[in-house]
Amino acid sequence: MDKQSLRKIYLEKRRSLNADKLGELSDRISQQFSFLSFSSVEYIHLFYPIAGKNEVDSLKIAEWLRTNKPDIKLVLSKSDLTSHSLQHILWDEETEFAVNSWGITEPVWGKEVKAEDLDMVIIPLLAYDMQGNRLGYGKGFYDRFLAECREDALKVGLSFFGPEPKITGTDGHDIPLDLCLTPETIWKFNSDLH
Repeated sequence: MDKQSLRKIYLEKRRSLNADKLGELSDRISQQFSFLSFSSVEYIHLFYPIAGKNEVDSLKIAEWLRTNKPDIKLVLSKSDLTSHSLQHILWDEETEFAVNSWGITEPVWGKEVKAEDLDMVIIPLLAYDMQGNRLGYGKGFYDRFLAECREDALKVGLSFFGPEPKITGTDGHDIPLDLCLTPETIWKFNSDLH
């Protein structure tokens, strides 16, 4: 199915989830996250869920990491809305936040972390397919960001829903997911991870 149709369908599917259901499904995705291997992980890049967009509550994953893997450093993005690029900031107890003009909660300032230092990137998405192709909001921030990451950095999507058979309109520049965590299972797309 084409990207435009899928965006519409999945935005509607997410809108249909009430707060209780969102919390329950996010808890189950966080539990799936706990099954991953963190043996060689020093930096994990997370996204801060956008209020009102019914995204997976990735703050539950941050909470689990702080409790169970306190040595792992967490990183968040700060957007440049003119160049559609991201700066990556270490997220610690001193991090101050502000909401940008797109409604995204971001660090105000902090220690910058290079994209190539990231070992795992947790990626927001609307939909994905059986090949690991992801569909975002269409601004291209994450496409450019993932191109800057090391090839072996683990790219992990979070979704309330299972994969589509195929998203049409993806091209050779799109960087696929290695994994996608859903409330029911962990989808693996990278044969090296089997």
